[in-house]
Amino acid sequence: MKKFFSLLLCLVLMGSVALAETTLNGGENRGISFDKADVNDPVDDLSPTTGRFLSELAEDVPDGFTGQAVTGRYMPILVQIDNADGGIGYEGSKATGNRAPWGVQYTDVIYETALYKAGNTRLSFLFSDIIPDEVGPCRSARLFHAWLREEWDCGFAFYGQQEYTATNVPAVFKETGADKKADGLLLFSGTVGTNHPWKQYYDTYSKKQLAKPHHVTANAAAMVSLIPYDFEPANHTWLFTTREPEGDDAETIYVNWAKGDLSVYNSILEWDEDDECYYRYMKDTSGKDHIYTSLKTKVDEPVEVTFNNIIVQFVEMEWARTDAPNPTVLGTGNADYFMGGKHIAGVWNRDSLAERTVFYDEDGEEIRLQPGRTLIIVMDYQFADEGRSVSYE
Repeated sequence: MKKFFSLLLCLVLMGSVALAETTLNGGENRGISFDKADVNDPVDDLSPTTGRFLSELAEDVPDGFTGQAVTGRYMPILVQIDNADGGIGYEGSKATGNRAPWGVQYTDVIYETALYKAGNTRLSFLFSDIIPDEVGPCRSARLFHAWLREEWDCGFAFYGQQEYTATNVPAVFKETGADKKADGLLLFSGTVGTNHPWKQYYDTYSKKQLAKPHHVTANAAAMVSLIPYDFEPANHTWLFTTREPEGDDAETIYVNWAKGDLSVYNSILEWDEDDECYYRYMKDTSGKDHIYTSLKTKVDEPVEVTFNNIIVQFVEMEWARTDAPNPTVLGTGNADYFMGGKHIAGVWNRDSLAERTVFYDEDGEEIRLQPGRTLIIVMDYQFADEGRSVSYE
């Protein structure tokens, strides 16, 4: 199936094949009512972020790594990650060096959000079960990412930040008090001076011949070790089930962010029934398709990164500038879920920055995810003219 799909994929991404028959409507009124969910109680030995058994994960963790599966301590960290040209490692006409991410195979959750109005995107990696000592390419933060840190109330590694008047990341940290929490050891900015204790845990991968600014690596495991043990992050436990989901068929998902040259940020997620997961396919600027794969490191060979859950969170967006996104993250909006080769429509809700975003199904119940990795696509649905759409078949 993968070989056949690879032949078809390039044509689809180039626009030579018709779009899938069902396009999600991010702005429709779905009429879904819900009783606001409370936080969920963690379950012993079960990861609150992936639903996997922590004792099983602990059996084969490389030296120098940490995480709940290693220490028993729940202390997630978010890391801002480059997604230039779709984060595909290749030598192409518009790329110098390899831009594939490293450490990605240990993620619990990946968020993809708009970076430019034209369709460039950025990724946020959330690590909790297993936290590696090499993560990258580490890049800068925007408003959404600062607000995302608030709902997880966890460590945050970033290399640069937006400081426009309307999209000022340091102002968010100051307003929420994040810059003072945990003795000032939650915000791991990579652009500070060497007098900060975490600065030593940033490095560059010049030996891999990665072009600037796609060359910064973060030792996320060491950064987490700096967070005082008496600090407790927010309870962000999700609900999980091993039962097969019920919904309409969704074997192929088309995620479109942009048109033309920027279509390298578009992706296709293909359900593999044998592996029981979605494979993420991208195309490079030459039109060649790739399975989303990690970069080789000192301890890991390249790994194809798969997803058990895909969540599309539709938001409204204002753009202070073409590179300054200001999304609506509070209130209620539409959400769509893909798992087990099925699609389920629903809504999301978050009433304050200190609360988690809760995802509800069509019956108004908190969605139960499949155990494994989750990809959350935060899509500004009202910019269809820029090429934004999510569809499936």
